[in-house]
Amino acid sequence: MNNYYYLVAGLPEINLDDAKLSVGYVEYVDELMQALAKEDAALLRYFRMTYENRNLLTWLKDKEAELHPLGMLSADDFNEQWQLLDYEDKAPLEGVPAYFLTFMRDLRDSKIPAGQEEQYLTAMFYEYTQQAPNAFVRRWFEFQWHLNNVQIALNCRKYGMDIETQVVGDNEVTHALRSSSARDFNLNGIFPAIETLMRMNDESDLLRKEKQIDRIQWEFLDELCTGYYFSIEVLLAYLIKLQSVERWLKLDAKQGEEIFRHLILSMKEGAQLK
Repeated sequence: MNNYYYLVAGLPEINLDDAKLSVGYVEYVDELMQALAKEDAALLRYFRMTYENRNLLTWLKDKEAELHPLGMLSADDFNEQWQLLDYEDKAPLEGVPAYFLTFMRDLRDSKIPAGQEEQYLTAMFYEYTQQAPNAFVRRWFEFQWHLNNVQIALNCRKYGMDIETQVVGDNEVTHALRSSSARDFNLNGIFPAIETLMRMNDESDLLRKEKQIDRIQWEFLDELCTGYYFSIEVLLAYLIKLQSVERWLKLDAKQGEEIFRHLILSMKEGAQLK
């Protein structure tokens, strides 16, 4: 295990309600890329893949669209990989995750239901993270996977939408969400945060609700870091928290309402396509 005494000791204190940051997310990522051992720096890729996923979906809709700068693949990379799809013996290009190649081929072959592209890619991404060589990375993304799906299922119940088509992936939690009529989907012993999420589901202040969800995530991060002091796990937890605070500094009440309405609209449109 690599230890980063200087890096960890120099991290500014961070709290979810901070009004400003002394270091930004991009700046911190750049610092880590320069300071981490090769095998630890490779783990950062998992935390940038959400931007990569977003960029791929954007590129598929509009080949000239601007891509998010935190993604590492360019439009030329996407185009080159797409051109190689007919060559079945071609592995993914350098830097392109294997699930991108599978997704592109499934999309080309019309194996992905219309309107389900994002859910399909997201499921592939979460499955990809569960092969990570680091337990912290695997457990964090597994928690995110469950957390997001539980929120989706609770919203589906609340707004009368079909849970079956909205939750992402296939695992013990998604099976319970799709099949159980119990108030807690029989998940209390599998995903304890379900109780807190159910209590929060009727919260009318959407930004307050979102902040509470972030607190659940921070508590889980602290739990994951128990026993770690100067290792990559501490630095990755800080990365996640930093991204969270930076997002809140850019978010106001109106934007929060718009994000929530967009989420519900997207879910309804997806259901109508079935």
